[in-house]
Amino acid sequence: MSESSESIYSEWLDEYCAQNSDPFVLSSHEMISSCLDLEKDTPNEYGWKYSSEQSFNIQISKAVGCQDMNSVYWTDMARNLEAYSLMTLWRGLELIKSCLNGLNKKETISPAIAARSLLELSTVFLLNANSLESLFSKLKFKKDTVITSTDAESLIVKMIWGTRYNNPEPHLLQTNIMTALQKLAKSPGAENLMKVYEFLCDIAHPSYIGNTSYWSHIQETYPDESEHRVISRLLDRVVNVEILDKTIWALAWSSFCIRSSFLMISLANKKVLAELSRNEK
Repeated sequence: MSESSESIYSEWLDEYCAQNSDPFVLSSHEMISSCLDLEKDTPNEYGWKYSSEQSFNIQISKAVGCQDMNSVYWTDMARNLEAYSLMTLWRGLELIKSCLNGLNKKETISPAIAARSLLELSTVFLLNANSLESLFSKLKFKKDTVITSTDAESLIVKMIWGTRYNNPEPHLLQTNIMTALQKLAKSPGAENLMKVYEFLCDIAHPSYIGNTSYWSHIQETYPDESEHRVISRLLDRVVNVEILDKTIWALAWSSFCIRSSFLMISLANKKVLAELSRNEK
């Protein structure tokens, strides 16, 4: 067992998950640890060779034949994709650690909001990884043919520079997150995705579910059936089990998806570069 897998849960959280009937909560420790283990094999700083449109055109103009053009084009794709993959992994690891820190300290709101962000990040990462892996796996280079893909170009541009802020140009307009979530929710094993996401959204907003995180217990019921209800922010208050379960579910699900997506993209990149190399021989 790695150092990270021994230390990610406090004792109370470890005991809670070990007795849980939900398979994702029950296996959450292993799923999160496996994702965090990726950190040991990834750098804290990365040198990314970026080519602007002008630079790319210069490289293409100097290419000799189809083989060189394919190499320039797809190597640039692979560099961009590797940078995107690493940035997304870093974002995921930061959110996972933040969520864990809050859960271990018996916080409620911050971990739930971090878990909601993780669901968004991991959903888009997984959909992108599936699309690119499917496209890249079909690539076959020939010495007398230039192979390009406008679909891959558009996707990678949107993955790195896409945004919905400040009225971006159409090719940079990021897909609405609900579209991505609803698409992935149709996949086998993702039946609970939308239910958990919408629940965590209500916690992020100034709404009912977030308020209930401070509802501790009913101390007394009076003869007229009114109640003395206790609200508390103390750590020994009664835990809202539904919030805790859905936060851990989202954390485990996202950790699994982030790890899977990162490895899928890494493998897809290797396949493309290996195919280019094979064609050069």
